Amino acid sequence: MAIRNETRVAVEVHDPVAPTAAKTVKSAKRVPDLRGKKIGLYWNTKPGGDAGLEEIARLTEAKYEGVKFKKFYHRFPAPKHVLEKVAQSGVDGIISATAD
Repeated sequence: MAIRNETRVAVEVHDPVAPTAAKTVKSAKRVPDLRGKKIGLYWNTKPGGDAGLEEIARLTEAKYEGVKFKKFYHRFPAPKHVLEKVAQSGVDGIISATAD
């Protein structure tokens, strides 16, 4: 007669996805007309975001005469010193992109 030694192990499985942090912010006032305006393009340097912003700039230039763009690059959310730099740059509005 054979004798078996059985060992039972309990395994606890955890979901590796972290909970999201929800934060509600009020939308900025919209620029009523983009003709002749200077618009900031803010990219957080994640892959693909730059391509999206370039396409938005191309389409916007085709639609609104005299619109100009200034690019900003930094992680998201931007630290205070970057936000101050953007605010002091003279842009009339900002378009930002995050991508992966």
